[in-house]
Amino acid sequence: MYYDCIETELGNIMLLADHQGLRQLSIMSPSYSPNEIWQHNPEFMAPFIRQLKEYLIGSRKKFTFPLAPQGTLFQQQIWHAIADVPYGKTVTYEQIAANIGNTKATQAIGIAKNVNPIPIVIPCHRVLNSHNSLCGYRYGEEIVALLLALEAGDTILLEEHQNDEY
Repeated sequence: MYYDCIETELGNIMLLADHQGLRQLSIMSPSYSPNEIWQHNPEFMAPFIRQLKEYLIGSRKKFTFPLAPQGTLFQQQIWHAIADVPYGKTVTYEQIAANIGNTKATQAIGIAKNVNPIPIVIPCHRVLNSHNSLCGYRYGEEIVALLLALEAGDTILLEEHQNDEY
């Protein structure tokens, strides 16, 4: 497994990937340190970091690198449905439940959303409760609001000078 990190307006973001694709995206506290068996490999991680930076400055609407999140088949189904939510749009738990053909799955959708190993890329910030309120995001409502503001064109979440690297 390879990793690299970037500093953003959201906090430090660590990406973890292997040859199958992106496995994890974490918004970390400053005291977090990566697993010692992971290898820091900026060269391998460059395509993932580049696309994330493009997203954070508002120039990328869709990620094109391969994803390899680990979860149950049901979680995978939910994450796939969430990944289909268009940039700048929001849906409710109920709409995701209808999309997967299981209208009683709203609570399970909330749980799967909360354990999504690749937030931002699998855009669980676009899934709101039935009152269209920001809730259930493991990094907090402030992060959801910032991501939705980015997608509305109201802000950027990366310093412009960090964009110069690619």
